Amino acid sequence: MLLGAIWLPYIPNELGHASADYAFWLPNLLAGYFWYLHNGLFALPWFTPAECAGAPFQADPQIGYWSLPQILSFMTDPLSAVRISLFAYGAAGYWGAWLLARRSFQVSLPAALLAAGLFLLNGFFSARMAVGHLAFAPFMLLPAVCAVLLRAPGASAISRPALVLRAVLCGVLLATLIQSGMVILLPQFFLAVAAVVLLHAVLFGWARGIFSIAYGGLALGLALCAGKLAASAALLSHFPRQNYPLPGLPGIFGTAYVALRSLFWPFSTDLGGWIVHSRLIQDPHEFAYGVGLAPPLLLLAALVLTWRQGGWRALAPRRRGLAAALALALLMPLALNFYAPGWTALLKSLPILSSSSTLLRWFAVLMLPAILGAALALDRLAAAMDGRGMPAGCWLLAAAGLALTVGGVAGADRTAFGSAGLGMYDPTDITQAWQQAHDSGNPKPIKAVAQLFNGDHKVLMIPDRQNGMAHGLSTLSCYDPLFGYRLENLPFGKIRLGLALNEQDGVLNFKNPACYVFPGANSCAPGDQFTPALAEALQRFLNYESYDFKKPLLARLADWLSLLTLPSLPGLAGWCVWRMRRAKAEP
Repeated sequence: MLLGAIWLPYIPNELGHASADYAFWLPNLLAGYFWYLHNGLFALPWFTPAECAGAPFQADPQIGYWSLPQILSFMTDPLSAVRISLFAYGAAGYWGAWLLARRSFQVSLPAALLAAGLFLLNGFFSARMAVGHLAFAPFMLLPAVCAVLLRAPGASAISRPALVLRAVLCGVLLATLIQSGMVILLPQFFLAVAAVVLLHAVLFGWARGIFSIAYGGLALGLALCAGKLAASAALLSHFPRQNYPLPGLPGIFGTAYVALRSLFWPFSTDLGGWIVHSRLIQDPHEFAYGVGLAPPLLLLAALVLTWRQGGWRALAPRRRGLAAALALALLMPLALNFYAPGWTALLKSLPILSSSSTLLRWFAVLMLPAILGAALALDRLAAAMDGRGMPAGCWLLAAAGLALTVGGVAGADRTAFGSAGLGMYDPTDITQAWQQAHDSGNPKPIKAVAQLFNGDHKVLMIPDRQNGMAHGLSTLSCYDPLFGYRLENLPFGKIRLGLALNEQDGVLNFKNPACYVFPGANSCAPGDQFTPALAEALQRFLNYESYDFKKPLLARLADWLSLLTLPSLPGLAGWCVWRMRRAKAEP
């Protein structure tokens, strides 16, 4: 309830507007719903006619037809689906963090409740939901993944069925991340998992079976998403996003200052001025990772206490290497954001990083380790207080930590997320179009390609341009980060404003999006338009129906791998549960 009380007023704000980035997500949720009305849940929408005069859909790594907001939009309008998703992802993060802290790290009940509350209120999740970055919301599954990997310290040897069941759960969670569009954040997610696993190993040693669970889960998750990943890789190979320089932070002090402010202060609206070497404005949400002031205060106090008692010497020599690896994992986000011409040029030449326009999002790696560290520190301090005749110290510290965090979030300046800041997109047309399609069962087909112009006949790039699909129009100058923030990579070709089925110069007035993803198999080039011979296919496409296109052998094999893996998982999980229950029943 607290999460909703703080953040629902911005989705939408008091004017009924949402943040500008919802201009990408809400129309795409509506397009997914239109497809669903014609084709059902299990027919994948490879492409959409709703924007850019035809664009990829399933192959776009940020779009997820099987994501929670999209599935909810089959039952309610896209804006309401987003609002419900806020609570659902928040609940997943809360209970995942509680389970991880309480069972895997064996902290006390008050410390586990503190960890769960801090993770629920982290600024990364809430700020991204407020500004419309729905693909980042599944990051809240991070504690759940770690809890599946890490068993309680001192637990008995894990049976094979239990190990396989954990691998299945891990694979399903990984597939959920990918199918929800969080591919862009997977490197940060994996590094955060590694940091938590290393923290657990430093404290308790390696958890039994962890590598088998991790490798099995990774294999199953990739197999479940093989079709989407193959199509995304094919699409991105034609649209590498390497035309943005990597920004950074000047000097070691500046990097550490911005990292600590972003991590422990609720919302820092004045940090954008620290960024150098950037052609893009770094908005306040790029610095929102805040887990509150409780973690640094608790960690500092516990470190001082441990130092005075000489407890740091108790760390076994064989675990000091693990501690060093943990330190490197936690320092990596700072190193990636440190700006030096030669260092930044090297980062820009590396795979994955070369397509980035900011590396600030790597600070998300630090959130969960800081929260778990706070929970462990709380128990360390509470033990000292209990020895001095204060048995309620653990509850007092947990309550104080939560109160400090809640007060910081509730009292922070959030005007940047309201009507005075990023709230400039009006979703009314999308909501009304969803309701009309829901009532009639017939979504409005796309009829023509359109643009918005100002009085000087210059193209308007306002967020509302995406709402053309609600009126049967596909906006040419669309909002799709795949083609660049200013559409630098969009091949406009011979597209003209007017009816999509109009023929001129031997082509129809609409893009064939199969050419964006699989140009070789379809004997075309990215950006090519439908030909008159494909007029019937275009008509189906404009009605949000499937049309025939070809895939290369690798993509077809990836699709079959996903299709064969999906139905096998329930049976595999059921076998594991049956074997585990049978083992318990045996004397």
